[in-house]
Amino acid sequence: MFPVEIFASQEPEIRHLNLITGAGSCQICRRRARVAVAMVMVISSLLLALVLFAMWTAAQGHCQTSCTSDTKVMECLQQCQKERRDLELMLHTVTQDSRCSLCPGGWLWWRGHCYFFSVGLQENREWNKSAEFCRDHNSSLAVIKDSAEMDFIQGVMKTFQHLPYLWVGLTDSRREGQWLWWDGTHIQHYMPVTVEWDSDQRDCADLRGGGSLFAVDCESFGPWVCKRGF
Repeated sequence: MFPVEIFASQEPEIRHLNLITGAGSCQICRRRARVAVAMVMVISSLLLALVLFAMWTAAQGHCQTSCTSDTKVMECLQQCQKERRDLELMLHTVTQDSRCSLCPGGWLWWRGHCYFFSVGLQENREWNKSAEFCRDHNSSLAVIKDSAEMDFIQGVMKTFQHLPYLWVGLTDSRREGQWLWWDGTHIQHYMPVTVEWDSDQRDCADLRGGGSLFAVDCESFGPWVCKRGF
């Protein structure tokens, strides 16, 4: 069990969002936020489709006949980029509104997900008990899917003093040596990472500084991070 202390201040971009009363305003904010998130995803998909279409058109070698078409594609692409920036600004404005929170109290919002860091809010627990806490709150121990998410979690960890590790949703309890994320995917399905200190007695993984994952006895006590979809 590792003692942890919280810094007196946290970086603004990862501070907790506060809930205040006003059910009507909050519901409106949430609806606006969901619409903004959905629109950003649609615009992003359209941007990708337009880029791929432009690349495909160029690859056909019809430079002379496709000039007008390419011009329209670029104009549409620029318009989509502008609309996406406007939607992202709208989403940022909504999520910063003190009357509304996209996540429950004590959770952090990042890229369409809510995260709960137990440090300073809950007593340290075993891996299974930590996973149970997450399930009870409609979430799971964090499954880290890319380097950006890893950097986000590492950034939050740095705001706590003397934080040695966090339980994450990674275990080889089903089959020794076969590390699987909580969603059933192989450890390297999302990122090329490995687990250090693997042994028969260490079936649960924790996350440490520098993005390192270590095998630890599941009965050890420690803080954890939950993740839930928005």
